[in-house]
Amino acid sequence: MLLAAQERPYAGAQACRGCHPGEFRLQSASGHARSLSTAQGHPLAEKFTPRAPFTRKPNFRFEFSRQLTVRIHDEEAVVEVPIEWAFGAGEQAVTFVSRVNAEFYLEHYLSYYAALGTLAPTPGQDAIQPKSLAEAPGLLYKTLDQNTGILGCFECHSTGPVAVAAGNVLTPAEPGVHCEACHGPGGTHVKTGGKSAVQNPARMSAAELNSFCGRCHRPPAGDAARIDWNYAWNVRHQPVYLSQSRCFQKSKGALSCLSCHAAHEPLRTRDAAYYNQRCASCHTVAPGKPPNCVDCHMPRVAPQPPLRFTNHWIGVYGEGAKLKPR
Repeated sequence: MLLAAQERPYAGAQACRGCHPGEFRLQSASGHARSLSTAQGHPLAEKFTPRAPFTRKPNFRFEFSRQLTVRIHDEEAVVEVPIEWAFGAGEQAVTFVSRVNAEFYLEHYLSYYAALGTLAPTPGQDAIQPKSLAEAPGLLYKTLDQNTGILGCFECHSTGPVAVAAGNVLTPAEPGVHCEACHGPGGTHVKTGGKSAVQNPARMSAAELNSFCGRCHRPPAGDAARIDWNYAWNVRHQPVYLSQSRCFQKSKGALSCLSCHAAHEPLRTRDAAYYNQRCASCHTVAPGKPPNCVDCHMPRVAPQPPLRFTNHWIGVYGEGAKLKPR
């Protein structure tokens, strides 16, 4: 278990760099490291201000300035909302969040999609028709609600404690998921020159690791019957689905998240051969070129194009069926 932050303070990823330069370099290039930033500081920031305006039914018009402010108007009035935070590395999408007041943060109506190279409605919001200009900018989330508060989003997309200042202004200690998100507070480790150990997820069992990664990627379900396996959006919760696969269940702890995903490296999203080799490390394949295991046994699911997620319920799927193995 991680010790409390006040007992073992956070040091920040830069403090890890001196002794672990290789891991720091690889991890800094990963989607985890870029999972949260200020909108102005995001590597794709110049793409967040399209020249052409967007419309939203019934009669709202969205215009963007180079200062990352969205101007929304109808026939009668105008509202301007600064874009403060960018959630997501941009490998698939980036969703924008801004503080409204002490009680609410705004998830903007428009997100950036890498496959489109432009903005489009944020998942789930296209089906909502605003009744007034006040509702047009997007969806409001309570700041500190225990179940659905935006604070939880900041906590999973950053490292270290999220400060809650006066007026419920949220400030992450370190935007993005970096070293101490997995290894725990490293202040004492740095101060003692490495003599004080930090947590190492590589020493966890497969089940422990699945639950550990599930803190943000959703933990395996205590009751699988409560999961709607026909709801395509659930596929993005990798630990939930991996826990159902026979490969995971029958591997006797040999198969874990780290079997396929090197902890400090970016995902190899366009390298099917790499993942096929991981399959071949356990499964016997015919000599020569290995089959394309992942396309058949871990199909990609598109709950809302252009977003696509790999189904981690490793299994045998029927023709055209990508949600649940037969």
